[in-house]
Amino acid sequence: MRHPKILSKGFLSVIIVIISYLFVNSSSYAQTTGSIGGTVIDANDNTPLEGAIVRIVGTNKATQTNENGEYRIINVDVGTYSVQADYIGYDSIIVQNIKVSVDKVANVDFRMGEVGGLVIEGGDIIAQRSALDVTQTGSIVTGEQIENRGTRGIQNIAAQTSGVVTDERGQNINVRGLRSNENQVIIDGVSTTNPVNGNSTGYVPNSLLQEIAVLTGGFGAEYGNALGGQINVTTRSGSSSYSGSIEAITDEFNGSWDNTTAQGYNLYNVSFGGPLIPSKNLASVINFYTSVERQYLKVRGPSWIADQLFEDGIIPNYSQQIWNYSGRLTFDLLSLKNGPPITLKMGALVTDNHQRNFVQSYLKKNSSRNPLQLIRDNQYYARISHQISDNFFYELQGNYYNSIDETGDAWFLSDWFAYGDTLSNPGLTVQGNVLGDDESTGNVFRKYGRVFNQYDKKELNYLGGKLDASLNLLTKKTGKHELKFGGEYRYHTLKKVFLNPAGVANNPIDPNTGQLAVKPEDLWFGRNVLLNSYGYDIRDQYGNQIVSDEDINSKHPIIGAAYLRDKIDFGDFLVNVGLRMDYLDVNTDVIKDPYDLIGADGQLLSSDDYEQSSADINISPRLGFSFPITDKTVFIANYGKFVQMPPLDFLYINKLAFQKFFSNSVQNVVENSSLQPEKLTSYEVGFKQQVGDIVNFGATVYYRETTDQIGITRIAGSATVPSGYALYYNSDFSISRGIDFYLSMRRTNRLSVDIAYTLLYASGVGSDPNTKFALANNQTGELPVFEFPLDYDQRHTGIINADYRFGSDDVPKGFWGGVLSNLGLNTLFSFNSGRPYTSRDLPKGAFLDDGNAVSTKNEVYTGWNLRLDMRLDKTVNIWKTSWNFYIYALNVLNSELVNSVYGATGSPYDNGYLQTPTGSIQSEVYKENFYERIKTVTNWGTPRQIRFGLKVSF
Repeated sequence: MRHPKILSKGFLSVIIVIISYLFVNSSSYAQTTGSIGGTVIDANDNTPLEGAIVRIVGTNKATQTNENGEYRIINVDVGTYSVQADYIGYDSIIVQNIKVSVDKVANVDFRMGEVGGLVIEGGDIIAQRSALDVTQTGSIVTGEQIENRGTRGIQNIAAQTSGVVTDERGQNINVRGLRSNENQVIIDGVSTTNPVNGNSTGYVPNSLLQEIAVLTGGFGAEYGNALGGQINVTTRSGSSSYSGSIEAITDEFNGSWDNTTAQGYNLYNVSFGGPLIPSKNLASVINFYTSVERQYLKVRGPSWIADQLFEDGIIPNYSQQIWNYSGRLTFDLLSLKNGPPITLKMGALVTDNHQRNFVQSYLKKNSSRNPLQLIRDNQYYARISHQISDNFFYELQGNYYNSIDETGDAWFLSDWFAYGDTLSNPGLTVQGNVLGDDESTGNVFRKYGRVFNQYDKKELNYLGGKLDASLNLLTKKTGKHELKFGGEYRYHTLKKVFLNPAGVANNPIDPNTGQLAVKPEDLWFGRNVLLNSYGYDIRDQYGNQIVSDEDINSKHPIIGAAYLRDKIDFGDFLVNVGLRMDYLDVNTDVIKDPYDLIGADGQLLSSDDYEQSSADINISPRLGFSFPITDKTVFIANYGKFVQMPPLDFLYINKLAFQKFFSNSVQNVVENSSLQPEKLTSYEVGFKQQVGDIVNFGATVYYRETTDQIGITRIAGSATVPSGYALYYNSDFSISRGIDFYLSMRRTNRLSVDIAYTLLYASGVGSDPNTKFALANNQTGELPVFEFPLDYDQRHTGIINADYRFGSDDVPKGFWGGVLSNLGLNTLFSFNSGRPYTSRDLPKGAFLDDGNAVSTKNEVYTGWNLRLDMRLDKTVNIWKTSWNFYIYALNVLNSELVNSVYGATGSPYDNGYLQTPTGSIQSEVYKENFYERIKTVTNWGTPRQIRFGLKVSF
């Protein structure tokens, strides 16, 4: 078995060899830029013009056509450009409004010599049959669309594209039937997905968003570590002139006059950018763009039912405050006189999030103790791009990521010894306990002052390095090639502490012996405290060390990858072929055999039962192709294998905590350092159709099989296992199939329309890693394995977005012209057919949904949800500034958006307990309070919200 450090050196050697090869033979290409390509021909006889100069107006980027009249301008930042072609003896032609997107080729063809000095209005390349990007499937949302719709948050925006479904709370997205933690969000070429849990922590203010590319299939070998979707975000960069904006949004003006409850939504943003040194020679060389945003939400997750539960319609102590600091700094040395073709970009993304989490049983008496969660994310990167020739360039990137996620009681947080202390908790009479239920509510709700007895802190740091390389070859015999290859390496430092702190206060010193009443390790790792910790030096109130020296050390998993991809254009036939290698080393001791925990020495989980980890290496091929069926229709097909690393939080456990697990008899699941990456095999076919110059639409049919998903298995008790236990394991699988459809109509007569529809069938043996948690802890034998519709098997999902907008020169003269000028109305209609649930008998417990199943699992579906959002805005130009006044309304019709229901009743209002013999004899006080508690706020989506905003741009 290979030692992880030796293997790590071997992996680094591979990366060094690749880097050396790149510098000798090619250069790098990161998925933060796109390119512009096409042909230049004579307008009279269609002969190619060799040596024509094609350049991007206003930049130093230019190239020449080859003998076929073909050209390619690479390493172009995302944005909108004008492209000019010049040839001796011919009139120049400029094509305007050419939009470049991440990792795509904007196709611009020139026919020289038609009209002197002609300026042609160019098309949006997303709507054209572009040569080298048709094998990808997904959607691109532009900055203009984002501003017009008013939707905020990267995942909320992604949820409005085909292939993506979300719940009514808007907290999770599922791409093509995969789990919510199986997506990746990339911001400016840097992954913002937290490896601890697989969730994205990246937040970018809308004022910084240039483009969001939501890739649902067909992505090349350069994309990895995600099974669902790749969400590629590009932010704005500075320019040679200063610009910026100030924006404020609030809903505090709502009230009885508009029959809408103000939810306490407040957002303020300041963005500014331009030259760092405003001199004539340096203004275009060094520029920046930065943003500061503060959000304060009195209710971070408004619920439609809140008006029935609270007099003021506000869920108490469910707030959120977010500070976000974002910025990019660019050094473009090519802009210097005789400067080298080198660009250096540096960026930062810092988010500080303070939020309160909701506990339904605290709702009436104890909401002031709703847990506090502090999430701090810091990400910094530096990237150097060097374009050595017209055909190739390289890009090297280094980045640092830090995340701290801490949750605990709102009053005590990390002061563990106060949780169960009678002096710190008025009314508490027994040391180490917590307060119980409130008698005045019939014991339905918790007492005022009851501590939230759980503390959880995770801290992750990693240093990463990445290299991407691209070589463009335009040849007659072998077609056009875009070769891309590279690799990445990340070294992580992971710390964790979890416990139920109240119990640690109950360990007095015996006055007769001078010794503690309970051994520290028996108390802290016992069933009342359940400490699981690594990376922290944990000590009790007397200074005794609790965690062993070995478990004080942090965990250091290593993740790496290398890939090779070639996009080949044979004219009408396009091929995208690639190969990717993914590498994982958990870099720790692992259990030799989870079915044999008794070592040769006869002891439970001694050193004999562990061995050093070895690396897991996976090879994933990718293949896609496309060809025209007609001059307006393109057929596409893709096949690929993908892998995703297991969430780091499932990999590690304190050794003593594992050992004590068998004597505690608690309901829990053991982490597993032997988890392997999850795997996906994907097949898809589809088409893209252009209708004139205005409308384009397309559809994709896909089939996906996922194996080795993280789930829970149960290992039964035996002679070598003292008692049965539940373990995270690569035991789950899923199958998803469906159809994605989109239609886009460019703005015509002031109206633009986008339609997205998803038909989804998602089934498997686990909707998330903890689907079988209760079953695993209430069964002694092996767990049953059967396939059922997953929780996010939302059969029909769609959106219709229409934007009607007046310009400044297409309105009548006079008063009404002034009113209508720069006035816009955006409507977003969304619908879904509901989600599955299991029909059940009446519950056994008061606040549970645990009745015996009377249907197969997730056989029944909730009803349809229909929602209408609208944004009305008016822009007024005052001096050199632009003032945009707007009203943004969510769920305009105040539709009851049901998110989940109880299995016994099929209703979000009642679980049926009061109809049971035990429930029916409860007191009237109990029944009155019961109906308040059982109306869980998460059972519903948002009520109507109306927000008022002003954005001043300059």
